Amino acid sequence: MILAEAIELMEFHTPSESLRRHMRGVAACLASYAEKFGEDKELWQVVGVLHDFDYELHPDEHPLWGMAHLESLGVDPVVIRAVASHYPEKTGVIPTSLLERCLFACDELSGFVTAVTYVRPSRSIHEVEVKSVLKKLKTPAFAAGVNRDDVTRGSELLGEPLENHIEFVIQALRGRAEELGLAGNQ
Repeated sequence: MILAEAIELMEFHTPSESLRRHMRGVAACLASYAEKFGEDKELWQVVGVLHDFDYELHPDEHPLWGMAHLESLGVDPVVIRAVASHYPEKTGVIPTSLLERCLFACDELSGFVTAVTYVRPSRSIHEVEVKSVLKKLKTPAFAAGVNRDDVTRGSELLGEPLENHIEFVIQALRGRAEELGLAGNQ
């Protein structure tokens, strides 16, 4: 499956723009990590775009419904396994490959960095700093749906200090700020 097809599939199954932006944000982070590690940028973006595509319409069956649907479409098993690995509690698939570890590491954190951006007066990712993200992570009431343990575990899976991973995610999101609605008040 090419990226354009993945985006079309995601948009068909995802009515809300906020969830679409989340998947695009994860795809942006994965594209940056693919470049860093010399991996297949398009494949990694496909995974980012598809990892939550079934969540809105099939929340109780997520990601199992999506995995079955992708399999029925003949999607690469590498993509399906990566999708499974972002929710190991439900699928039993532990993130082991570099792609899977990067997806797990970027999923919660990219959403959290987006939330930090939205509470800034400027609503600009260009003004978000690592220290402000770390401070908000210590505030349980802020973006309470974000699993802090998964954020920490993600950086551990990458073998990176949390500060470095946060900086990398911020930079990846800055690279697509306009597309992701993170460029700020204009």
